[in-house]
This record gives sequence, structure tokens and C-alpha cells, in this order.
Amino acid sequence: MASEDFVAPLESFPTLQPAFVIKVSIAGQFPCGDIYTGSSLVGVPLGEGTLKSVAGFEPKLDMTLSHGHDWFRIDADKTHARLSVSCIISDKENRSIRLEANGVSQLTPAILGLITGSPDAKTPPFGDGIEQMTITSGHEAYKPLEGMMFACSQRFAISETGQPLAEIRVSRILCGSGDV
Repeated sequence: MASEDFVAPLESFPTLQPAFVIKVSIAGQFPCGDIYTGSSLVGVPLGEGTLKSVAGFEPKLDMTLSHGHDWFRIDADKTHARLSVSCIISDKENRSIRLEANGVSQLTPAILGLITGSPDAKTPPFGDGIEQMTITSGHEAYKPLEGMMFACSQRFAISETGQPLAEIRVSRILCGSGDV
């Protein structure tokens, strides 16, 4: 092959388009113990939440969480947690989407304090958790979401009422264009 057949090293990488913000309360914990992988499994039901699109993203989204759950696995060395989320989110017309996400979060002292319910817990900055997300829906208004994939920056936080929550900044992954 001739050298002109190859793509330059920094061409065609995917880019991100800010899409929406999710805020959802954590409604409890159900420890399931250490499993075959050596990790600790915790079932985490999700409570009230919102999903709102940012300016410029289509389709426009203004939805609430109807039902959701995270299977939270803490690595044996206790340095990372692996998230596996599935939830139903609905709009005001009761049209729903299924959202699925998988991710990994560092377990820093601030995050450990927050998820274990320490009275000193404070909201840490973003920078410790990432996710990848897909959406499924048969409703015409939301059908375009099925052809998209999303990358997320996630953090655990404390709400104004003192309850733990997850806050997720979601961007659509766009194909590389061949430009640098």
C-alpha cells in the first residue's frame, strides 16, 4: 500500500456534542456480598430524577425518571466501582425511553464518604467517573436517539436536601470527519 492510503495519525477521531444533563437521587443500597469476580455487588435503586437537553441538541428532551436501578460493583482492591444502569425515563405525554449505561468511577475518599453516608460528605468535582450510554425508544419523537451513542462524565453529589444523587453530563459521540 502506498503511504497516501493511510490516514494521518490525528485524523478522524470522534468528537463530542453536549447533549443533556441527568440528575437522579439514590434511593437506597442493597448489598449482595462478594461475588465470583472478587468484587462486591450492591443493588442501588434510583429515585426521582430529571433528564434535560442542553441548547442545540435535538431532539429536545425534558423528562423524568420513572424507574431505574444500578448494579454497582466495587473492585476487590476497593479503588474503582463499576456501574451498570438501566432505567425508564418519560416525558410529560408519558412517552418513555429506555436508557442503559455502563461506567467506571474511582473510589476517592470523597466519593466513599458520600456513598457510605458520612455526615461530613461533600459534593466532589467532576473528574472521577465516566460512562457510555445508549437509548432505546419506539416513539417517533425519540427514535433518532436509537442511532446515537453517548459518552458521559459522572459524579456523585449531595442534593440541596442532603440526599445522595448522581449527576451526569452526557455528550453525543460524533463520527470522525477526516479532518484534524
